[in-house]
This record gives sequence, C-alpha cells and structure tokens, in this order.
Amino acid sequence: MNLKLRAPSVVAKRFAEIEQLRRLGVDNPLKVKYSMPILKKYGQIYEVHPPPKKSLRMKAQTCYANAESKRDKGFNYVEGIITSKKSGLQISHAWNVDSNGRHVDFTVMDTGNYEYLGIVLPWPVLSEVAFSTARMWYTVLPYLTYGR
Repeated sequence: MNLKLRAPSVVAKRFAEIEQLRRLGVDNPLKVKYSMPILKKYGQIYEVHPPPKKSLRMKAQTCYANAESKRDKGFNYVEGIITSKKSGLQISHAWNVDSNGRHVDFTVMDTGNYEYLGIVLPWPVLSEVAFSTARMWYTVLPYLTYGR
C-alpha cells in the first residue's frame, strides 16, 4: 500500500468543503464519500472491541483526537468507516490497534453494533495531513490517495 497526500489544490478544496460542513455539524456524508475509494482499495473489515474497562472510555464525537492520543500508549491509529448493523448508517471514524493486532475503540462502547472498515495509518501520513491542513487531529483519509 502506497498512501500519499493528494495534490495541494485538492487538499485545500476538500479541506474547505469539509470545514464548512463541519461548522454546521453535517460533514459526515462528505467524509464518508471522500474516504470510500481508498477504503474499497485498501480497507479491511476488523473485529473491534470496546476498551477493557469502561473507565477508559474517551469523549464522544472526538474519535480522531481520541485515537491519536493513544499513540503514546503503544497503539496505532486506524481510520475508516463504521456502519450500523441496524440502520446501515455509515460514520467516518477512528479507533486503535494494539501491538498484538487487537482493535480497540475508546470512543464507541457498543462496538458489536457496527461493522468496522478501516486502514491502519502510519504516523508520517498522519503528521503530513495535519501539517497540510493545519488541523490537528481530524479526518485523514479524505486527503489521501494511493500510488504505485
């Protein structure tokens, strides 16, 4: 898998579109739309678990920052789309994977109610997107493409 940042003009355009909708609280469909092509190419379905203790649950609606904050605890960052098994609603989301390959969601406790499709993203990719968008820690996949 060769993930790379999209052209600066594409990043700027997508960032402006997502930010405008984020301020209105309706950015999820656009993030899903922009994330899906890369997920169809490289994404995997993962079995994801809630944290071992409910006390480890982190603030709702801050999944990207929650997932990034676990890097210093030895977790890797995973981003993708979770789909409700009941309604079919797709949600752009981030979670973690530990060094043993166990996927853990510190934001959503009812993980069994969702199908998780994602990509483990390395730190250099996260930091490159953050630098390009000047937005620490938010969605990454809409700004990436894949090369050969």
